[in-house]
Amino acid sequence: MAGAAAAQPGGPVAAPAPGPTRAVKALLAVAMAAVGVGFGAMFFARVEPPRETAPRARQLSTQLDTLCFVDANGDDAPDPVLWQDGKTRGRVVAIDGRSGQGIWASQELERPDALACPDLSTVLAGGENTTLHALDARTGKARWAASLPGVPDEVAGGEGCATVVMKDGAATGIKLEGGEVADCPTAPQPSAITGHFWERKKNPQVVHVGDVEVALTAPTEGPPRLTAEGRRGGTSLWKKELPAHAPRSGGRPDLFLVASGGAAIVLGIDAVGGNELRIIALDPASGASRYERAAGYLGDRLVAAKAAGPYVYVVSGAAVSGAALRAIDPATGDTAWRATAPLSP
Repeated sequence: MAGAAAAQPGGPVAAPAPGPTRAVKALLAVAMAAVGVGFGAMFFARVEPPRETAPRARQLSTQLDTLCFVDANGDDAPDPVLWQDGKTRGRVVAIDGRSGQGIWASQELERPDALACPDLSTVLAGGENTTLHALDARTGKARWAASLPGVPDEVAGGEGCATVVMKDGAATGIKLEGGEVADCPTAPQPSAITGHFWERKKNPQVVHVGDVEVALTAPTEGPPRLTAEGRRGGTSLWKKELPAHAPRSGGRPDLFLVASGGAAIVLGIDAVGGNELRIIALDPASGASRYERAAGYLGDRLVAAKAAGPYVYVVSGAAVSGAALRAIDPATGDTAWRATAPLSP
C-alpha cells in the first residue's frame, strides 16, 4: 500500500513513512472530488433508466384513429395494427400484442386513410387515390393492389372477401385472395354513417360480459355524467351514475366501453377534476366499481379503445404531438406497455 512499508511476518513492524503535507492533502482532496464527480456522473448516466420504456425517436405516434388486429408473429395472440404518423403520409405498422414492440412497417403511403384487418393474415390499406393495398400480416409486404371505382374509406371483412365503402358512399366487394371485384355477402352491410368516428358516437354503447349486457349512456341534456346499466335477459340488474363524463369531438360525446377480464371497462373524463381521463372497471352482475384509476398519462385526446386477448388497447394523446398506443391491464387499470415503432420498414 502506497505511503506505508509492508510488515514482514514475524519481524518488527516498520515505522510509518512520513505522510503528505497539509498542502498536498488539500490538492489530493480536490483531485479526488473531481474524479468522484466524474465517476458519479458516468455511473448515473449509465445506470439511471429513462422514464419512458424506449427512446423518444422510436415511440410510436399516430394521427389517425384506426385500430385492428392480426396475428403478425405466429404466437396466436392478437397484434394491433395501425398507422404510424398519418397526417400527409404514413406506414402501416404491426405491434406485438404481448410486449408492445414493433414487428414490421409497410412501405409509405400518401395521405393514409382506410385500414382494416378482414382476417388474421391480411391487412387492407388505402390512401388518397383509388388503390387498395393488401399486405401480408406476417411481413407487411404487399400481396396485391386493386384499382377501385372510388377512393376507399371504410372496409368490412367477410369470409374470404371484404366490402369496401368509397368516399362517395358507393360500395363494392373484393376477394382477399387476389383483389378481384366480387360480391361479399358475408361482410356486414355498409351504412350511410360508418367508420371509427361514428362507431364511438353510438349512444348508448353496449357490450356483453358473460350473460350480462352492460350499456353506457351519455345524456343529451342535463347533467353530463355517464350512466351505466346492467341487464340480464331484458331485466335490469342495476343502474348507476358514474363519476365521469364523455369526451367530446365534433360537437358530440365519444363513448368508450369494452368488455375485458370479466369486467366492463369505461374510459371517460373525471367529473370532479375536470379534464383528466379516468378508467373505471365495473362488475357486470352488481355494478360495483372494481377500481377507478386516474389516467392523466393518456393525454387529453382519446380516439380508440378496443379489447383483444389479455389487454385493452387504447389510442390516445395530444392533438399536436399525435397519439400513442398503450396496453391496459383490465384487472388493475395499469399500463402494461407503450408501443414502440419498428426499427425499419
